[in-house]
Amino acid sequence: VMNSVGNRMLQGRILCLCVVCLFLSCLNGNAKSIDSAYVTKIIDGDSIVVTRGAKKITVRLWGIDTPEYRQPYSKAAKKYTAGLLANSKVSLEIKDRDKYGRLVALVKMEDGRYANEELIRAGYAWVYRYFCKDPVCETWKGHEKNAKTKRLGLWRDKSPVAPWVWRRKHRK
Repeated sequence: VMNSVGNRMLQGRILCLCVVCLFLSCLNGNAKSIDSAYVTKIIDGDSIVVTRGAKKITVRLWGIDTPEYRQPYSKAAKKYTAGLLANSKVSLEIKDRDKYGRLVALVKMEDGRYANEELIRAGYAWVYRYFCKDPVCETWKGHEKNAKTKRLGLWRDKSPVAPWVWRRKHRK
């Protein structure tokens, strides 16, 4: 009798340990931040590639949208992003993963500023209202309005077309 009780207790402990290990492995696989990565490529105004160790990670900047490849100011937005981030060390605050498998994140530069916000301040990005629902988005809308008033970046154009509108019109 004692032996079977002892076996059940041991099996219970092993099961509990397995559940804890599974839980911890899930947390590690869904990390909410990456403390240190290096920007190795600028894809466009709102997409970059970072390297962490030997791993390359494609990142979409969360909460913003920059002009598409064939839109006016797309090259200027990419150039501005490159000026902020090329060959620099960043940290990522991961918000999601998109349908293309990219991490969607706030990209924090070494000086503590967020590249996402700086693109809006400079007039090279819109606040992506469909996805940007956090409290910081209200602040960003103020920066966007300021850039528009000062005619910075893409706001030099009299009637710039938001990328999500442009994409809808150009779908095949």
